[in-house]
Amino acid sequence: MSSRGIRRRLLHRCLATGTAVALLGGLSVAAGTTAASQPTAAPTGRSASPAGAAHSVTYDGYSYLIDGKRTYLWAGEFHYFRLPSQGEWFDVLQKMKAAGFNAVSLYFDWGYHSSAPGVYDFTGVRDVDKLLDMADQLGIYVIARPGPYINAEVDGGGFPAWLHNKVDETRTTDPKWLKYSDEWMTKIDRIIARHQLTNGTGTVIQYQVENEFYDSGPGDRAYMKHLEDKARADGISVPLVGNNDGTFNSGTGALDVDAVDSYPLGFDCSNPSHWEGVPDISYDHPAGKPLVTAEFQGGAFDWWGGPGYDKCAQLVNDKFADVFYKQNLAVGATMQNLYMTYGGTNWGWLGMMSHYTSYDYGAAIRETRQLDPKYDQDKLIGYFTQAVAPLTKTDALPAVPTDNPKVLDTARANPDTGTQFHVLRHTDSTATSTDSAHLKLDLGAHTYTVPQQSGTSLTLNGRESSIVVANYDLGSNNLMRYSTSQIMTNATIGGREVAVLYGDHDSDGETVLHYDTKPTVTSTGGSVTSTWDADTGDLRLDYRHTGLTRVQISGGGRPLQLLLADTATAKTFWRQDTAAGPVLVRGTHLLRGASREAGTLALNGDIGSDGSVEVWSTANSLTWNGRKVHTGVGKDGSLTATLPTAADVSVPALTGWKHTQESPESQPGFNDSSWQVADRTTSKITTPATLPVLSADDYGFHTGSTWYRGRFTGDDGTTGVTLSTRSSGAAAASSVWLNGTFLGSSTADGPKTYTFPPGTLKNGGDNVISVLTVNMGHDENWGRSDPSTVRGLTGATLVGDAPSTITWRLQGVRGGETPVDTVRGPLATGGLYGERAGWMLPGYPTDQWKPTTLPASDTTPGVSWYTTDANLHLPKGQDTSLGLTLTDDPSRKYRAEIYVNGWHMGNYVNYLGPQHSFPIPNGVLDPNGNNRIAIAVWNLDGSTGGLGKVELTKYGSYASSLAVAQNDSPRYDKTRYAMPSAHQPSVALQVPGSVAGGQSFTATATVSMPAGAPPATKVTAALAAPDGWTVGPPSAVAGPVRIPGGRSATYTWHVTASASPGQVNPLIATVRFVRGGRSQTATDERIIGPFRLPQSKMSVVHADSQETSGEHAPATNVLDGDPGTYWHTQWSGTVAPMPHEIQLDLGGDNTVSCLYYLPRQDGANGRIATYEVYTSKDGATWGNPVATGTWTNTSAEQKACFTPVGAHYIRLRALSEVNGNPYTSAAEINVG
Repeated sequence: MSSRGIRRRLLHRCLATGTAVALLGGLSVAAGTTAASQPTAAPTGRSASPAGAAHSVTYDGYSYLIDGKRTYLWAGEFHYFRLPSQGEWFDVLQKMKAAGFNAVSLYFDWGYHSSAPGVYDFTGVRDVDKLLDMADQLGIYVIARPGPYINAEVDGGGFPAWLHNKVDETRTTDPKWLKYSDEWMTKIDRIIARHQLTNGTGTVIQYQVENEFYDSGPGDRAYMKHLEDKARADGISVPLVGNNDGTFNSGTGALDVDAVDSYPLGFDCSNPSHWEGVPDISYDHPAGKPLVTAEFQGGAFDWWGGPGYDKCAQLVNDKFADVFYKQNLAVGATMQNLYMTYGGTNWGWLGMMSHYTSYDYGAAIRETRQLDPKYDQDKLIGYFTQAVAPLTKTDALPAVPTDNPKVLDTARANPDTGTQFHVLRHTDSTATSTDSAHLKLDLGAHTYTVPQQSGTSLTLNGRESSIVVANYDLGSNNLMRYSTSQIMTNATIGGREVAVLYGDHDSDGETVLHYDTKPTVTSTGGSVTSTWDADTGDLRLDYRHTGLTRVQISGGGRPLQLLLADTATAKTFWRQDTAAGPVLVRGTHLLRGASREAGTLALNGDIGSDGSVEVWSTANSLTWNGRKVHTGVGKDGSLTATLPTAADVSVPALTGWKHTQESPESQPGFNDSSWQVADRTTSKITTPATLPVLSADDYGFHTGSTWYRGRFTGDDGTTGVTLSTRSSGAAAASSVWLNGTFLGSSTADGPKTYTFPPGTLKNGGDNVISVLTVNMGHDENWGRSDPSTVRGLTGATLVGDAPSTITWRLQGVRGGETPVDTVRGPLATGGLYGERAGWMLPGYPTDQWKPTTLPASDTTPGVSWYTTDANLHLPKGQDTSLGLTLTDDPSRKYRAEIYVNGWHMGNYVNYLGPQHSFPIPNGVLDPNGNNRIAIAVWNLDGSTGGLGKVELTKYGSYASSLAVAQNDSPRYDKTRYAMPSAHQPSVALQVPGSVAGGQSFTATATVSMPAGAPPATKVTAALAAPDGWTVGPPSAVAGPVRIPGGRSATYTWHVTASASPGQVNPLIATVRFVRGGRSQTATDERIIGPFRLPQSKMSVVHADSQETSGEHAPATNVLDGDPGTYWHTQWSGTVAPMPHEIQLDLGGDNTVSCLYYLPRQDGANGRIATYEVYTSKDGATWGNPVATGTWTNTSAEQKACFTPVGAHYIRLRALSEVNGNPYTSAAEINVG
């Protein structure tokens, strides 16, 4: 599934839970047939089914067939990775099965399972073997969708974050890409293959190749064929399918079935009453393949700052399901997969940047696992698709208008049985009016105007649809000519046929049945008028849909019982299919399962406050959730009972909070010697704006927060720093300190200049800039590696005269691509100090933290933590869903990360929203034990921080058979989470901020031992420099080779730069010594950049054009030290043609060898392509260009270097622009 606002988207098994199953339906592909599964016990993580007889999975132009039997696939999308609780996986699958879904569609998220190349985890909340066993146990078919790309609004579209450091492009036949994608496919295919229905060891019936891949060039088709061949080689024998809107239904790389991916209402939930018209998904249906929806809208995603998921549930509501899903039936679809049916939670850093923690989706099963009204509508349609077999093979009937042009009839008929399906809706499918009509039915021997009863009609009450089924055999020669009531389900139960028919409350209903002789009709519970026509053999029943009316008819084969319900009553019915036959139940909140042993029917499920239940089956006794219940006999021989209801649930107030400050990284004395030095000069992810490469992903930090600390030598001319950061999206954030003084924060991506307050800069000494960034998730990936996936600090430039080079160190999530916590996995946490130190884990000692109460205020900028313990004693035998709700004044500018028992369950942005309530799944939350709640709060403005009110929230609680085991949740381990001591031996290397070619200088390294530490002996020092540089031997100018605690020694080297220094020149001082009998090492690294002339001594002497009317873009901006401003040639009024030029006075005679050009940062307009550079001693005589070339279209600094030459003036001549426009722009120009 994708960000589609930007572009175009019962297994009826005779099943007794825990008993053997017999398949009633099937599918096949020529590639393989296989054997049936027979689950006998709860899943254990391996296949629950021994190999059995082969099953076939085939298809034709009408439908899929399983073992030759046509099967309507009513499927729902479920993301196991968005629900970190195996027990709740089972809950969701049971709820889907209970609603008539006979199939589940499962994406498999590569990045969720892999923290590093070659490292894969399929245990715990990643145990997809166990997930597939659950589907097998419940008798639910599986559509497996392993990617390698899945989109799904997850981080990187399902690609592991490490991938972009390894490949140049993705989703191609590039061998570098295929090396890694094949590795993933091998791992996941091995699991999927052993759960295939065609093997008789599971219920996987389809395998989706790739995802929403619409490119169809020769290379793209070769890529698809590679994936298909790989799947077959890995043992996949079920049909290969796609969701590429038919792109691969033919030609090279053709799939068995490439299906529709459709989201007709889009993803703007702010106006939930606004509908678009229904689509016709059959418009390009290819012959020989069934019409299916690989994805059809089951809800909508929401954005940071959006209207919230309740609005999305209102947009894609039960009325939408009624109209749009029936429209798909009307055009012949025999498989529908609803995306999503359960959405879940973007826990940890699972989601992409534009979406918040909740992925509720407004789905039929909400994130809280509560049932949305849409669930009931899905159930009505789902039961219908599974009960009425002729639906799986139909042809379109000629259009016949109703007697009201506002009401449209779209009709189909089964060519074998003659059963007709007339789908009625408003001609304008967005209409909200109430309109009535009559329908003309041609059943061959008889024609009807429906309904026949005078004064009655078929009525559409606003946005709804109705299916009139005609010429349908209800079983045992009970032929239904037609019914204006809709069929929910019908089955043979005991010695009679039972059908549930329904319609809007108090609406007209008419059902006509055919018998050879006049039948006997009795009814209870409502008024039914019966009319017998001896000439036609028609029995006509007329009634109104009010509550439940029971009609008994004898005269065909087996007696027929019609249960005539209004829609609300119909929704209270449940159907389960057992080895002993179907079971119909009215009542309960949820019927999870049914099984039959001897004369006892064992039901399990959920009860709320109403325990009344009625059961239609052949059993004479009843158990509920394992306990025998007293039963009575209903009016028509059904069993009745009153089941135990749920106990009231109260949750404790959260008190006993403790608080402590964090962010030691913002202080100048923080020990960052173990951090990664940013010294890379190239990146596979992007062309960096400045060097060295700073993006966190390039250094293996892919999730959450990353800290940066930059050291530079200060001078009077340095006035500030321009930092470019990228969190991506509306929830972007970064904060900056200089030498411990807070400079401010940004809540936007891109450059921002921070001015140094007076007195904060150490002139001539070491200065430290600290920057806290956050990665809100990586963009989805539509092909080539995307520069927009860069996260963290992306560019840094000191503002002022001859700015020094900054040496940056960075630290993100502890362990980088080797996470410390393998149980919670690679997307579970970030790089805050408290996260790296394990503060969020149960068992972390908080004795030294200060007691506090909430709500609380805090004026200290940066991060602090709040924690408490919640000891819960919820009623056992109940399924209770809880969450945490945060409320506060949105003017307070802070954000928070919410941990429960060490699991990151929420990103909260107080000033942005919309999410305030965060469901916590059982398994993460212990409903009968202690729960550690830890909340990291990031105060962005230094004045309105703190934390608002935090409460436990109850979403629902039901007496239930569901049992959820607790997750393995590793506790705090002091050894594993020990932080580097601030009192460690250290090395401080001092070098110039920049050097010219061939320049000599002195480098010094001061080695310090902390006070009270044992002395260091046998101290030696070495300095490493880039190739082409020379380094003299070290000389100790202060201190002996034995350094006592509290003392230091300084070493010096004479260094000469190469003739042409690079952009990034690392010098590394390494000191070795013996302390406490052990050999140890300490290092420091500094980056030296190439020399640049002070911009303050330079001036613009000529520019052929500049824009000062439409925008303030004078040529002088190229020397202002601010990357956010720029020079732009005139675009308002008369536009001067290319070429354009700018001339600079260098402030005196200088030897120069490079011009550095920083393009405009906020867009490509005016970026220089081809250029020439000239130098002059007098500003008049320029001679031939000293450099020519072509620059690329990037925001990164580019250079034109040449043989060193003496010059007083320099001239840059732009010959062309990257997009062919007659403009030139430049953010900064430097010369060195």
